[in-house]
Amino acid sequence: MTVTKLIFALTLLMAPFASAQVLSEAGLFNRCYSHLTGKPVPLGHATMAQIRAGKIKALDACNSLLDKAELDASGPLVNRADKEARAVLNTFYNFHRTWFTANTIEQIQEYNEEMSRGTMDIYDSTEPGLALTRAMFARNAQYRDVLTLGQGVRAQREEDMAVRNRIGFNVTFPGRRIAGNNGGLDQNLFNFRAMSGGFDGNSDTTQAMFVTLPKIEVGELVGVRIATDNATIPNLSLQPLGADKRGSDQPGLNFSFNLFQTQGGGVLGTPIYLMLNYGHGRGLEANGTTKVPRRWSQTNMESFLCAELPALRENDIRQYVVGNSSAPFRNSSSCVMCHATLDPMAYTARNVVVGNSDYAALSAGGRTHSKTALHLATYRAEFSSVAGWPSEPVANFHRQTPTGRLFFRSMTGSLIDRPVTGIAQLGAAMAETKDYYYCAAKRYFQYFTGITVALYDRSNPMNEELNKKLSTEAVEDRKFVEALGEELQRNQSVRHMVKQIMSSKYYRDVNYREK
Repeated sequence: MTVTKLIFALTLLMAPFASAQVLSEAGLFNRCYSHLTGKPVPLGHATMAQIRAGKIKALDACNSLLDKAELDASGPLVNRADKEARAVLNTFYNFHRTWFTANTIEQIQEYNEEMSRGTMDIYDSTEPGLALTRAMFARNAQYRDVLTLGQGVRAQREEDMAVRNRIGFNVTFPGRRIAGNNGGLDQNLFNFRAMSGGFDGNSDTTQAMFVTLPKIEVGELVGVRIATDNATIPNLSLQPLGADKRGSDQPGLNFSFNLFQTQGGGVLGTPIYLMLNYGHGRGLEANGTTKVPRRWSQTNMESFLCAELPALRENDIRQYVVGNSSAPFRNSSSCVMCHATLDPMAYTARNVVVGNSDYAALSAGGRTHSKTALHLATYRAEFSSVAGWPSEPVANFHRQTPTGRLFFRSMTGSLIDRPVTGIAQLGAAMAETKDYYYCAAKRYFQYFTGITVALYDRSNPMNEELNKKLSTEAVEDRKFVEALGEELQRNQSVRHMVKQIMSSKYYRDVNYREK
């Protein structure tokens, strides 16, 4: 064979790979089934047989499979007995958990087993993921709910008794994974700081108050409901570095409150999300400069807006550089470019404080099984807020009206500058930005295709070189994701967006690409 003929033969062999390779109907269903359920299509699957016979289209089957995970308005799976429905629900619940860097109780600042072991029994560290899952599957739910609901959400779970019996569990509190079959801890009894007197570690003589609190459920997720529960926390301890700081003695502190009360703003204001991302220990009082929950702000920006800091341009923040400020980050523009976004946002959470239910665990008497836990309390806003962004610490900042600001450059290049008061207004303002929806579209698109789309302020002169390096494919990917996001902002339906992704040219291509 001559060289020319060999080249011609190789060209013919490679020809099918030079253009798009579209999946067969069976291949498309195989793909969506694994993405939606996390499992391969079972042998002899009835739907696959119908697809192979040409009786139904793969895309219709994919859409129906997605809709199987629909939640009733009150929370539970409509198709609770359907294994595929459960698999779809749990696949996306697990996916949604990946949006957040803090997912476990152990990641709360100053958490420890000795002092706070009951925290995991009453607070679900996956609540942010649950809120996203509810927004995707609940009837009449909207994507904006994640940042605008005035209540938290609770998981509805069902335990596989066969698995439970094999492990040998005969208790239902979540902390059993550490404490084992401890019947005392299963009672979920908590001790709270006494209203007077010093701490007494003997449960028979202590003046501590005892309350039995509702446990979060264990097992496979079978629903997500809005939390309408009520359980009163009677007092708490704000001991910083070992000092006894009784909650009821602190001026302006709401030391007694509902365990399930949120600060509004959907996920942003839930106790567990705030504690996971607060970034400071127990008893810290915000002062407007060095002591504010800016880690919470950073998580808000990264998780819900896909923003990389700094999210401002230098000419946006020059006026906020204060060379003689005692706060080092106010001395240079490079630091202020990040802090100008983080700190004013954190001001909306200035009233919150983390405490423990009691000064210490009980070590003697008949109720040593009583637990303690971390809680989120709030100070009353009894003073007007200081104006602007202070460059020096402010007295009683934690007891001021929680005015703040949503301040960043959108992916569109627009300067978002919204004054807000409290976490509820912050969540509503974030839910009105295009970035909130572009970010969601980016995350779901990457989940289904593996394609990472670069979303950033393309009009920023600092990004000129980056813009030049973008391939034609990258530009098209971005346009597709932005179109998905804009549609999501209009119709608020995550499932509709997922169906758009599964019907796209990307998803039908063998390699998720036309070339």
